[in-house]
Amino acid sequence: MATIHDSTDQSARRRTNVAQDPSFEDTDSIAGIPDDVWDPNDTGLVDNPLLRLRPDEVDNLAKRFVRQYNLENHEDVFLKAGKVLRDPEAWLSVPRLTLEEKDALRHETSSGFWKQPKQLQVTIITLCVAAVVQGWNQTGLNGANLNWPMQLGLTNLEGCEVKGSDAWIFSIVNAATYLSASLVGCWLSDPLNEYFFGRRAAICVSAAIILASVVGAACTRTWQELLACRVLLGIGMGCKASVVPVLAAEVSPAHIRGSLVMNWQLFDAFGIFCGFTANLVVSQVGPTSWRWQVASSALPTIVLLSLIYVCPESPRFLMRRGYYKKAYQNLVLLRYHPILAAKELLYVHCQTEVESRFLGQGRRPAQLYDGAGPRTDKIMNRFGPQSATARPANYWRRLYQLFSIKRNQRAMIAAVVFSQQLCGVNALQFFSSTLFCDARGSNQDEASLTNPKYLEPLFLSWGIGLANFLFAFPAYYFIDRKGRRWLLLVTIPLMALTILAAGLSFLIPIDSSAHVPVIAFFTFLFIAFYSCGMGPVPFTISAEVFPMEQRMVGMSFAVFTNLFGAGLLALFVPALTNAIGHIGLLGIFAGLNVVAFVLVFFFVRETAGAAVGGGAFGSMISVSLEELNYIFGVSTKVHAKYQWKTVLPWAWQYYILRDEDCADQPEKLYTWAGQEKQEVPKLV
Repeated sequence: MATIHDSTDQSARRRTNVAQDPSFEDTDSIAGIPDDVWDPNDTGLVDNPLLRLRPDEVDNLAKRFVRQYNLENHEDVFLKAGKVLRDPEAWLSVPRLTLEEKDALRHETSSGFWKQPKQLQVTIITLCVAAVVQGWNQTGLNGANLNWPMQLGLTNLEGCEVKGSDAWIFSIVNAATYLSASLVGCWLSDPLNEYFFGRRAAICVSAAIILASVVGAACTRTWQELLACRVLLGIGMGCKASVVPVLAAEVSPAHIRGSLVMNWQLFDAFGIFCGFTANLVVSQVGPTSWRWQVASSALPTIVLLSLIYVCPESPRFLMRRGYYKKAYQNLVLLRYHPILAAKELLYVHCQTEVESRFLGQGRRPAQLYDGAGPRTDKIMNRFGPQSATARPANYWRRLYQLFSIKRNQRAMIAAVVFSQQLCGVNALQFFSSTLFCDARGSNQDEASLTNPKYLEPLFLSWGIGLANFLFAFPAYYFIDRKGRRWLLLVTIPLMALTILAAGLSFLIPIDSSAHVPVIAFFTFLFIAFYSCGMGPVPFTISAEVFPMEQRMVGMSFAVFTNLFGAGLLALFVPALTNAIGHIGLLGIFAGLNVVAFVLVFFFVRETAGAAVGGGAFGSMISVSLEELNYIFGVSTKVHAKYQWKTVLPWAWQYYILRDEDCADQPEKLYTWAGQEKQEVPKLV
């Protein structure tokens, strides 16, 4: 949630504004939040449902909340948490806070990952292992592609390329994993969450499928058997890719959520590096080396299966199923102090009730609260126990809501318009060994596979994996400080230039000593820029942008578009390379990077605090997952118009003309409740 830990007179001004707002008594509002605050939220208001409550009403809300969800033993901490939530900037004025609680609140948004509780650290590390499994599996067949076609009966070979009808078999085997992941695996993640109860169970099932598939692939005797194992592998990878980033987003504190969720890409890159390393280690085994390359990813998969149930279940998933007591217990494990856990639980509950109302999912309780007056009765009916979280919509309804609700449509646009497949990185990662082998201009025969000269393509591919991992680290610093969108807009133009240069480098005569080094240089530069932007950002944003009810199915859709694109690349890149050459292929991807930049500029919204700027003292405010509902309440038209008429002129004046009178930042599209320059919109 949004917090700045200093006491200011802003809270007093906010209460004054709210008290003067005659619309508060509207019976169709939730704690006074305007009905049009979400769709369309074209005023850009990011609201707090507790802001408009009086102190006694916050106390009543907290008391009834703990009674309803069997948290009576923790009533005192929830009462204090409610007061902190009502005035986050004036938390020092909350009575009866202990020294430990004050210390926890003071350091809530300044504690890095290694100062977080051990349980959160173990959870994130386990999810990093899951990402390593993903990357390792992506590259297991990369090195094997130099050997398995000949071993499994594909004889139409020319150098490192498979030709004729065998080329399509080669492509189908490579593409099968990503096609099955996108068409089957990612869509299984939501049912696995629901019917096996939890994020952890879905990850466990997917890891078991992956383990069986890689062991089976190492024992295959025909390309048809290898194809079947690759299909099974894709199902496990697709499911895991949909769940792991969501779990990371749901357990992470808001102020470091971006850096923790981007671990998916960072350690996916590390897994790619490990896969390339394994390819090198076993490359000299002989004709069976490809079997060891394919099977090597079993090692991290076994580690993942051993660790996954050490981690606590996602508190937000438990809340969605109505298990608030267990959710609070897990939050206590994941946060520095119970006051932080209570604050997050109560705030998420209130925001999800608002979410349920405005997404058309909420149901009013059958019986009103009584004994506290009509105003409190009305408020408690909005935050009552019969919430939509207790009885989730079925799978098909959630899928329908994903496409029918405008707020979700905008989230889908943000999740898919910058698909990694537009930039061309997977074309390099899937076929880097083959590409560098072609760059050397060598001819292949069975005996030469053990020749040391054939280690060069594998070493260059290994370098790509290492660069992909190492250059992701700068994103750790920028993703929560500058924002996700900023990383994309800075790195995509550089990616377009470097991949174009890599393609043009193929014009250097093949017998020149500069041919391979120049191609490798620009390829590594491209990977470096990719690792800072298009690598970590897409999965991070996709895991954040959807409401809790549709988060899993929304992430499934985002992973579907990503992996389906990867499957199409694996299927068509070999044939396309034969038709237009490496120059034409990489030139196409350079143009697609330009398209991606335009799409990001107009349609991708910032999900970090950079979207709404800093608070009274200039520090960036972290945005909770639930507060993103207000960000995506702004219509696409208004958002695109803001980029065209506000951001673009400011960028021209600030960066090109270097106008000293130009502000350091453009005027913000979004405004925190209580900091509005204009009045809060009246209720209709």
